[in-house]
Amino acid sequence: MPDISFVTTCKGRLNHLRQTLPRMAMQPNAECIVVDYDCPDGTADWVQANFPAVKVIRVHDTPRFHKTRAGNLGAAAATAPWLCMIDADIIVDQAFVSRITPSLSGSTYLRPAPLDWNAYGSFVCSRKDFRAIEGYDEVIEGCGCSDDDIYRRLEMTGIKLATFPGELFVGIPHDDGTRTQYYEIKNRPFSQTINAVYANIKHDLLRHSSARTIPLATRRAIYAEVRKVLLNQLEGLRSGGRIEVSLPVGSSVPMYPEWELRRKWTFELRKINP
Repeated sequence: MPDISFVTTCKGRLNHLRQTLPRMAMQPNAECIVVDYDCPDGTADWVQANFPAVKVIRVHDTPRFHKTRAGNLGAAAATAPWLCMIDADIIVDQAFVSRITPSLSGSTYLRPAPLDWNAYGSFVCSRKDFRAIEGYDEVIEGCGCSDDDIYRRLEMTGIKLATFPGELFVGIPHDDGTRTQYYEIKNRPFSQTINAVYANIKHDLLRHSSARTIPLATRRAIYAEVRKVLLNQLEGLRSGGRIEVSLPVGSSVPMYPEWELRRKWTFELRKINP
């Protein structure tokens, strides 16, 4: 059994994967899993022709990229006790596995430090811990915050952050157009704002309950409400502004006759580097 499973996803990133997969595939005591999420570049065929030992998962007929679902599909195929959830544009050091193995502990997850911004969404955690929090939240769509969400949920269950040397992960620089090409919303900051507001509301609800997760139907309803509110305010938020969201389900607290208490979340979006 391998010690660690590299899980990467690809939709329109074969040019990156050509540079990064050879480094992953050469790691000792490791397996590699590539999720071809209806990639127009023929990623699955290229991987099988050049790296037959790499596991390939093919997803068909999905013109939009759904990163969280793709990541969960890859993780479900992993067999190692540790997962390295890594973007297709990250070049790993030749000694990556050997250098991080002594740091692997069931009570931690690992990220690079100092952090290359391009490597923000790549991390290592135990497969057991990943499964315990039900992996990525597939309600989250588009670009941004699916990584922050999973880091926060790991920490809420007692899994602590540990680090490994940042030079072990080097990101290939690319623009936002490449990042958002296969998402419905092309505006990266706006997409990230939707996901950040949703995730913060969800985390607030989790902190006030004993559950590890919120039912899928409830999460979908919250996400839809956040998306609707922000889309209605899109023009006004270009330079910042106030965001107010009412919970669409279970938001009323009964009071004495003819009164109820309704819960709302208020956020202020502002530039910190004008």
